[in-house]
Amino acid sequence: MNTRTEVTRKRRAAASPGAAGGRGGQAALAAAVLLLAGCGGPGAEPGGSRSITFEGNADELIMPSPAPIEANAANAAEEAGPAVNLAPDGLSVVLPDGAARHVAFGMPRADATRMIAAALGNPVEEGDDQECGAGVLSFANFGEGLGLYFQDGKFAGWDLDGREGGRFATAAEIGVGSTRKQLEAAGPVTMEDSTLGIEFGAGGMSGLLSARGPGGEITSLWAGVTCIAR
Repeated sequence: MNTRTEVTRKRRAAASPGAAGGRGGQAALAAAVLLLAGCGGPGAEPGGSRSITFEGNADELIMPSPAPIEANAANAAEEAGPAVNLAPDGLSVVLPDGAARHVAFGMPRADATRMIAAALGNPVEEGDDQECGAGVLSFANFGEGLGLYFQDGKFAGWDLDGREGGRFATAAEIGVGSTRKQLEAAGPVTMEDSTLGIEFGAGGMSGLLSARGPGGEITSLWAGVTCIAR
């Protein structure tokens, strides 16, 4: 089918058009639009536009061609940025090509902050000399609830609260919002009632659950040296 098709409208010979004629014209227009949308001639250019011209009417209906699936996938890959995964011994920055850079506990503060900032942007808050149960800690808070802790100039721990809405997770896809059932499917879990609530330990990480049942959801997560107030 050519990229530009002329469709001649047939008019009734009656002196005045009726409601049936109006519906017939609308149906013909809809059929022509659907037919043209489903066809593409061998000479059509990718990403181009097709149009129908009605005889006796200068108006055109312009229908842009959809972008190829391959182009959409390529654009999505280009727009995707690095992601941050949670780990019991630090954090991981996952690049769009799948490669990962581990940000391990013990790494110098400046290096750890720089690597996480490359994925999430600069910290929204930083501070020093915070008195915690583990001693004096420094911290860097990033957006969406992720905080890093430093001790003696080294990356020492992280914590995550419920503000992030499930953006961060472990390699086993455990994060805030995951259920106790999902947590136990990923490995052994210990639980206790503490001053913080229903506290659990799993794979070197700790956190809080909203309820003890299988549907109870993780509301907070942390690992390493943190400033969790008890």
